[in-house]
Amino acid sequence: MSTDRTERLFEEGADRATYVQTMFSEISSRYDLMNRVMTVGQDQGWRRRAVRAVVRPGDTVVDAGTGTGDLALACIDAGAAQVIGLDFARPMLMRARTKALRGEALRGEFGLTGFALGDATHLPLPDASVDVWCSAFVVRNIPDLDAALREAARVLRPSGRLVFLEIPKMDAGPLRPFARIHFKQIVPRLGRLISGHRSAYAYLPVSVDHFLTPREFTARLRAAGFEVTQVRRLMFGTVAMHVAHKPEREQTEG
Repeated sequence: MSTDRTERLFEEGADRATYVQTMFSEISSRYDLMNRVMTVGQDQGWRRRAVRAVVRPGDTVVDAGTGTGDLALACIDAGAAQVIGLDFARPMLMRARTKALRGEALRGEFGLTGFALGDATHLPLPDASVDVWCSAFVVRNIPDLDAALREAARVLRPSGRLVFLEIPKMDAGPLRPFARIHFKQIVPRLGRLISGHRSAYAYLPVSVDHFLTPREFTARLRAAGFEVTQVRRLMFGTVAMHVAHKPEREQTEG
C-alpha cells in the first residue's frame, strides 16, 4: 500500500478498523520479532515498567488490544489474580494463548489469564468490574479513541488505574528529524524484510503522524475524566508511557 493510500485510511468514513484487523492478523507470526528489532530489545522492559506502575497483587486487569499477550503475561508476573486479554485479530490471540500455556500462566498460583476476541470500543465486561485497564501500542490504531476511553472508564472500578504505552507524535525539537527518518525510511524497510508484509510498517509512520503528542494525549485523558499521574518519555521520546486513574467519585456539574 502506497503512502497516499495509507493516508486515506485516516479520512472521515474510511474503514481503518478492518485494515488494522487484517494487517495484524497477517503479520502475527513475525510481530514479536519485529518489536524486538525496532526497539533494540527494549519493548519488554517497557511493558514491565508499565505494569509495575499500576498492577497490584490480586488485581483484575483487562489488556485491551493484547496482541500476542506480552503485556497480559507481565501483569500475571506482577501478581494480578485475573487478566483478560482482548484483541480483534484472531491469529494474534492464538499466539498469546500458546505463550500462556507454555509459561503455565493459565493455572496455579500465578493467576488466571484468559484471551478472547474483543474490541476496545465495546468491551465485553460489566461496569466497574476491573482494577486496571492497560494497553501497549494500541490506542494509536483505534479510530474512535474517545469511545475506547469511555469504555475504559465504564469497566474500571472507582480509583481504578490505567497505563498506556504508545508511539506518540513527537514535539518539535532536535530529535524529531531523526525520529522521522527512522520511522519513515528505516522501519518500513525492516518491516518488509522481517514480516514479508508490504504495507504494515508503511502504515506505522503514518499512524504516528496522525496521533497525538504526549501533551495532547494527556489533555485527551483529562477531558475523558481521568486524572493523569505520570507521563514518561522513553527511547529519546519516541515512546510515551501515560499513567492515570479513574476518580473515586464521578465529577458532577453545578
